[in-house]
Amino acid sequence: MSDCALVDGGGIYVRDRATPEFTDVRVTGARDWPVRVYERSRASFTRLVVEAPRKEGTDAFFVHGDSESVLHDCEITGSTRTGLAIEGGRLTVHGLTVTGAAADAVLVDGGEAALTDVRCSGVGKAALLVADGARVSVSGMSVSESTQEGRGAIASVRSRFEVSDLRVSRWHGPMAIVVGGGGVFEDIVGHEVGSGIHSREDATITVRGMVLREAREDGLNILDGTEVRLVDADLSECGEDAVYVQGGYVTVRSSTLSGSGERGVRVGAGGVAALEDTAIRDGRGDGLMVEDGGRVRLVRCTVSGNDDSGLWAADDASVYLEDTTFGGNRGGDGDRVVVRGTRGAATGPGRILGGVGEGAVRDRERSLESLLTELDALVGQERVKREVRALVDLQRVSAKRVAAGLPALNVGRHLVLAGPPGIGKTTVARLYGEILCSLGGLERGPFVEVARPDLVAEYQGGTRTRVLEAVERARGGVLFVDGAHALVEEEPEESDPHGREVVDTLVGAMSEPGKGFVLVLAGHSDRLGELLEASPGLRERVARTIEFEDYSPEQLMGIFAGEAGERGRTLGEGVRELLVEHFRRRMKDEAFDNGREVRRVLDGAIRAHSERIAEGGYTTVDDLSRFRAEDLESATAAAAGGASGRGGGRVASLMAGLDAMVGMSDVKDALSGRLAGLLTAGRAGGGPSRHLVFLGERGTGRTTVAGIYAELLAALGLTSRGRPVRLRAGELVERGEVSRRAREAFDLAHGGVLLITDAHDVVGEEEAAGALVELMGEHHDDVVVVLCGAEEGARAFLSDHPDLEARFGAVVGFSSYTDEELLRIFVGVAEEVDLAVPERTRAVVAEAIEACSERFAAGNGHEVRALFQACAARQARRIEGWVRSGRVLDLEELQTLLPEDVPGEDGAGSALAE
Repeated sequence: MSDCALVDGGGIYVRDRATPEFTDVRVTGARDWPVRVYERSRASFTRLVVEAPRKEGTDAFFVHGDSESVLHDCEITGSTRTGLAIEGGRLTVHGLTVTGAAADAVLVDGGEAALTDVRCSGVGKAALLVADGARVSVSGMSVSESTQEGRGAIASVRSRFEVSDLRVSRWHGPMAIVVGGGGVFEDIVGHEVGSGIHSREDATITVRGMVLREAREDGLNILDGTEVRLVDADLSECGEDAVYVQGGYVTVRSSTLSGSGERGVRVGAGGVAALEDTAIRDGRGDGLMVEDGGRVRLVRCTVSGNDDSGLWAADDASVYLEDTTFGGNRGGDGDRVVVRGTRGAATGPGRILGGVGEGAVRDRERSLESLLTELDALVGQERVKREVRALVDLQRVSAKRVAAGLPALNVGRHLVLAGPPGIGKTTVARLYGEILCSLGGLERGPFVEVARPDLVAEYQGGTRTRVLEAVERARGGVLFVDGAHALVEEEPEESDPHGREVVDTLVGAMSEPGKGFVLVLAGHSDRLGELLEASPGLRERVARTIEFEDYSPEQLMGIFAGEAGERGRTLGEGVRELLVEHFRRRMKDEAFDNGREVRRVLDGAIRAHSERIAEGGYTTVDDLSRFRAEDLESATAAAAGGASGRGGGRVASLMAGLDAMVGMSDVKDALSGRLAGLLTAGRAGGGPSRHLVFLGERGTGRTTVAGIYAELLAALGLTSRGRPVRLRAGELVERGEVSRRAREAFDLAHGGVLLITDAHDVVGEEEAAGALVELMGEHHDDVVVVLCGAEEGARAFLSDHPDLEARFGAVVGFSSYTDEELLRIFVGVAEEVDLAVPERTRAVVAEAIEACSERFAAGNGHEVRALFQACAARQARRIEGWVRSGRVLDLEELQTLLPEDVPGEDGAGSALAE
């Protein structure tokens, strides 16, 4: 479709596996969704313009599910919500301008996107929001003129990204906010922004080539276990600190931090900053401030021209200085900076050479006993603790043998940590590295965390270089590969050469004696097993695989109580019980992530508690630090995904749509009764099975009703997603085994409904029944299966396999439509496209249906739609003939089907032929 304009009406809907191409199309003033691509469709848009949609709270361009869109030189203006949103699909952009979006300019929620040459201005929230495990690459993006305070130009929440050539200006909030997950920023420039990069919740970020000018607050703000690597940066005139780290880790190399409004670098409790070849100068406060519990290491750095001290360090701070120069700091160089170097010779003002000067304090190493105590203090995971201690014992014995002049034990140190997310794998890996250091098995090197996007390059030869760079950064320490299962995809071996190259390069590096690092791989249990099976070299070099298990609800409550205590809160009456019940419900959700869920609930509870206290909601001093049940209700309700709030109106709308369908009164009654039983039983367990069998002839509405059933389950809070995934019964088996397509379909349907069609096609196929039983068993209550087929064949398929039949809660029969109902369907289809069917035309349609009653009884709604399409085609030819003859037609004539538009004597037979 090309050179079209849709004005003040509908938009573009691409569905049902369609693959259209649109060129020079403009959608203006749409009263509904301007552009939607869904139902596994693939659409391409060139020079599309979407402007001024009228429907409130609507995304201008929406890609859903397994669908995919490619955009070239497109423009979106004035969206009432998000400009371009993708939920679980794939998106490729080569040129896009988004202006005036009320919410985010671009949203990637759980899908994949590659964005090139994107321009965003005047947006309400983020220019780019990446969430829910999405993976995004950006090359060339300019962002300007935010309309709200505190929003990140780029926001990433537990996702992976690669961003290069980013320009942000006149923006109220940070250039980027990263919560969990991580990625790479390269060649990014910020000017007149609120701040630089904020990172939280164990995120891992690499920043290369960052230039920041005139930020109102911090340049880097690093908290909550985050690790940031900053290389070749120039951060100047930050309103507060150029770098602030607390409870996190930052490495700064070959950079300049100048003109800060407060400090060049501030290290708070639990923070670690390592700087090499970096200048900290001309700030209006201290060059560096290291608070109690903070640690800093300076190697070949220059600290000069600051208004206060060059280095201010608290008594319990740890400072390591090597080859670092202090000078011209108006408040002095600082008590921890000395004149003499390690050789004892005077070397000039503030010069420290070759290691640690007399006044410098080495980074304190923790004892083995304290590290093992911290390991034992971790909640649960007793098997993990035993496995780690066994490895430690082997290393201790080996160290004693070496000290006694005996050969060391040939004991591997590399590990695989397998288990669900949020279970503490990163924490155990860090502890393991520190334990090895305390035993002398490692230098006190860094803990480097990477994932597949950090290791795989887009160009040939680049992957090996990236892997070796990561290994080099981890020299003397631990290289932690998160999500390592993604290094070998579930595709055939030749489909993922990049993942194989990563593994082969790691194996080679592990074999080189000079590399001196420990590799720890973390990820999902099943897929990590496949990774080791695919690489015998890797399997041989891994000391052992340690399996983690989900925390129990009671353990999660204990973690919550412990972290709340660290933040000055206690648990009041009823809070423990509420937490246990909440975690028990949430563990059924596919997105459940153990400790991270605890942190989210705790943060929400602290906000609610603070708001209540501010409004005077306390009577005693203890109330100022004690959670009540009401403080937890909003935090737990947001995560529980219940039906309240959004469910009521959606359920009513869906039930109204079901009631409006022609006929099928028995089906409606059966479905209503089934839902009532499920809702009464509740989501926690028990009650009738949610799996159903829909039997009937083609065109009786089975798949339509299955879609409504899926949406109803989600609206009632009984599943976490509404749109069903489809699979043909014939695709269950491939070469006598469960097919890859079937496994993918079950994975995609996790938390929702899988619709399996054409069950009658697999009658007598033992493998198909066995595959379905196996997959339903593996996914248990995580996937609801609706099995559809023709009455005779599908019923025989079930009766031949009682173990399969027993898994379904009910069989719902769909009767063929009567002639009268078929006529009503015809009229309804016509009215959907504003075509009137007068009585005289209805009589002719009824005759056509009656003339081919057997055909319509077999095809039902499909045959009716075929008949309608034939009528519409004949009407179009009739109108074209009238126009050529010079006849002037009014609107009613253009929108009316006449008796002569109905095919001839054999009715539907002629319809199908035409």
